[in-house]
Amino acid sequence: MNSEITPILVKEGSSVLAACIYIISKNYPDVLQIAFFEALADCQDAVDLIMKRAKELCAEKNLHAITVGLNGHVNYGLGFLYDKFQDGLSFGSNFNPPYYPEYFSKYSPKRFNLVSFKGDMENVNFEREKDILNRITKKFNYREANFSKFKSEMKVYTDLNNQCFMEHPFYFLREYQEDYELFSELKYFIKGENLLFAEHNNTTIGFLLWYPDFNELLDRGKTIGVDTFIKNKLFSKRIDKFKIVEIAVIPQYQKSGVILGLFNELYNKTKGRFSSYETSWILEDNYRSKSLGAKWAEEEYKHFVAFEISPKEII
Repeated sequence: MNSEITPILVKEGSSVLAACIYIISKNYPDVLQIAFFEALADCQDAVDLIMKRAKELCAEKNLHAITVGLNGHVNYGLGFLYDKFQDGLSFGSNFNPPYYPEYFSKYSPKRFNLVSFKGDMENVNFEREKDILNRITKKFNYREANFSKFKSEMKVYTDLNNQCFMEHPFYFLREYQEDYELFSELKYFIKGENLLFAEHNNTTIGFLLWYPDFNELLDRGKTIGVDTFIKNKLFSKRIDKFKIVEIAVIPQYQKSGVILGLFNELYNKTKGRFSSYETSWILEDNYRSKSLGAKWAEEEYKHFVAFEISPKEII
């Protein structure tokens, strides 16, 4: 088992005021995650009890930090939604009431701001990059994932994540079985075209993960299930928006133009099929990724926040 998991409930009588899951991952061993946090409004005292017990657990386990907004691993989601609460949710996006972040402000947290982007496909144009793209496509090879070799392709994906993101805040080593399980259900909805790989000299050096916004198939209050899978197979052309989930290149190729090539591959596969797009979160201080997002997208969209808290700040 990769993680020690402890569910926490704070109750008053028969009413649950707040809940979370404490997670300690063997690959993130010095950190206690307060994950999957939920609470009613005006329940600061209940949240304080969660934080008090978190401090005690940190002392017992010799943990040096507490994260809030990380739900097991960044591949499962990161951050509390901070604005645009009235807007619809894209597939895989986080949602929470506006008051969640305020519950943790008293603990002097280190704050990590995240941003997503959105735009319309009719405004995307790669004509100005035509010459450089001709050079890039001669240098690098781009291919779709081959899901008939699902396990081996997931290993490629996991290895790339670990090479590309290890220096990012909140990221820690990902294991093959974890990503295999994550994609085992998702593979019924996505195709090989949704996971694009970039290669150089027979070495895979980058990837881009995207998929249609399956939430457009859901009735209000519904979650992804068998009926969504059937709708996706029968009515996939009704989905108007797609989502860019991840894009990354191993460090030694980050200034080679390979990312532009991945975006171009994405554009060629989505033009004429979707009218708009949205990105997943990007750390606001990741200026290189933000500049790419701004180039691809028209505007910043939703903002998110995650916290790291020292147990010493909890009284």
